[in-house]
Amino acid sequence: MMLYSVNVCLLWTLCVAQLSDIFQPVSFQTVTLGDSATVECHMKSDMLRRVWYKLTRGKKLQHVATFNPKYNLSTLVNQFERRHSVKFNSVSSNLSISAATWEDTGTYFCGVLTSNDIQFGSGTFLMLKGENMMSDSVVQHPESLSAQPGDSVTLSCSVHTTHCAAEYTGVMWLRNAPHSAPQTIHPSGQKNQICRRTERTESGNATCVYNLVMRNLSYEDDGTYFYVATACEQTLFGNGTKLDLWEDMEQRSEVKSSIIFLVLITALAVLVTFFVCVIIKKICNQCRELFNPNNTSAESLRDDDVVQRGALRENQIIRSKGRRDDTWSECVYFGVTQ
Repeated sequence: MMLYSVNVCLLWTLCVAQLSDIFQPVSFQTVTLGDSATVECHMKSDMLRRVWYKLTRGKKLQHVATFNPKYNLSTLVNQFERRHSVKFNSVSSNLSISAATWEDTGTYFCGVLTSNDIQFGSGTFLMLKGENMMSDSVVQHPESLSAQPGDSVTLSCSVHTTHCAAEYTGVMWLRNAPHSAPQTIHPSGQKNQICRRTERTESGNATCVYNLVMRNLSYEDDGTYFYVATACEQTLFGNGTKLDLWEDMEQRSEVKSSIIFLVLITALAVLVTFFVCVIIKKICNQCRELFNPNNTSAESLRDDDVVQRGALRENQIIRSKGRRDDTWSECVYFGVTQ
């Protein structure tokens, strides 16, 4: 297991400087036993030779395939020829696996060869799911866990087995987090990693409990943790425990209250602005009616002037007629009296 850890560290060290050039979008991938899987890899350069390597616990680093863009030729290593294939183009290098078996479990690294060194991506851990041929079950609990930075937590895994309890060796935990390489944790030397037989029946069934104690947590510990063990030459995986790191609850409550307060203030400001605009619009309409009646007033003044002039003429006519009638009547009367 030490060799496995050293290999992972070496590969991770090589690829850190070139993560922007070689990108494996999926850090943790599952495939059902017997199905097909494709491990993706993207890169910028299309002229460099490309390679795929596989890292499995307890084994040396395995060369899977090589692609030479100069001759457009891909080569698979012997043990991978039957069920593996590689598809290359100018910006990607994808490894396909057909009829997946338990042997396909491991971390797959895509890389490029330069004149001086080899540069790897962050890696994709491929996990197999399917019927357990030993009728064993692995259960992790809890399924999810929340904690604050600086806290300590305990992840637990129960293994229910029949005849292979004594062969559960090489226990480790696998951490998967977005945008980072899979991380293996070997809690060697911890007493709580020894199989504790909590139950045992007449048929030989036993339940072993494995714990992982994590102290002084930081945001870098955020992710999903899988229990991994080997039994009867097979690899067993737990269902995973998701660990979420949160800020201090009081601080989160204060931030939440501040956000709610800002939202309410913003909503109130919008309402006040709306009503002010409505009031201003009404006032402006009234102002237009009061201070801008030019056309209507001029017309009414003209009409009044016409009416007044007409009335004046009629009065003058009536008065003139009245004078003539009086004079005529006086003349007639004067003639009669003489």
